Amino acid sequence: MDFRQLRTFLSIAKMGSFIEAATHLGYTPSTVTTHIKNLESYLGIKLFDRLGHKINLTSEGRTFKAYAEKITKLIDEAKEAVTPSPIPHGTIILGTGESLSTYKIPTLLQTYRHDYANVELILKFENCSKIRDCIRNNEMDIALIINRKVEDPDFIVKCLSIEPMLFITAPNHPLAKKTISLQDLSETCLILTEPGCSYRATIENLLHTADVTPRSRMEVNSIESIKQLVMLGLGISMLPRFTVEKELQNNQLAVATHHLPLPQYMTQLIYHKRKWLSPALRAFIETVDQAFIGSHT
Repeated sequence: MDFRQLRTFLSIAKMGSFIEAATHLGYTPSTVTTHIKNLESYLGIKLFDRLGHKINLTSEGRTFKAYAEKITKLIDEAKEAVTPSPIPHGTIILGTGESLSTYKIPTLLQTYRHDYANVELILKFENCSKIRDCIRNNEMDIALIINRKVEDPDFIVKCLSIEPMLFITAPNHPLAKKTISLQDLSETCLILTEPGCSYRATIENLLHTADVTPRSRMEVNSIESIKQLVMLGLGISMLPRFTVEKELQNNQLAVATHHLPLPQYMTQLIYHKRKWLSPALRAFIETVDQAFIGSHT
């Protein structure tokens, strides 16, 4: 097994075509076929199902793909580490969630791309739990998340800003006019984010501790959709303040006051403590620092 075979395998898996992969890599189709035959022979498995003109990964191929991605990523990092360059270059895989990617990250990425045009940025959207696993397994280089303070000996964690969490309702919702309790949540529809999201975990832990069950619940994986449902009076939800500032100013949403014991949430930058910080990554960390310092001045 060699590096070229892995590159060929990943290109075919991405493009779904031996011919397109050959064109992309600058190989002849016969070379690509030979690479895969030799790789399959070495591994003792079949990597692709060839059904007519369609190419699909086998179950074993899907499993191997995750390892091939890690191996090629490490090789790229090793090459970059020993190849001096005055200009940051390469690829950064950034993990984040929907709220930050929609409301805070775009301007930051615009600044970074303007200053470091030779760096390729890849955004991967996952919940906080999955992101931590990806950072630990080197499937992401760095991440921006909103959560309670991350305490993990494997990570470098930079706390960037405190993010107040709000219970939001439609302005004419009955709970908009009172200080809500956990018992009040048993009498309404609770609109929750997707499983694995830290916001949802907070609410579910509070309800479980108090042995309270909402009258009904809805699960929505889009913050914009959650806001629309709340504005229509279909239920109540909890979101970071920065995601609802516009709607609060326009009186489309209202804040339900409460005295519930919510944890402190913050935007955090995290990466593995053993991660080699390329010039591109160091520049990204500096850009993040400046963006969040600027937002509070």
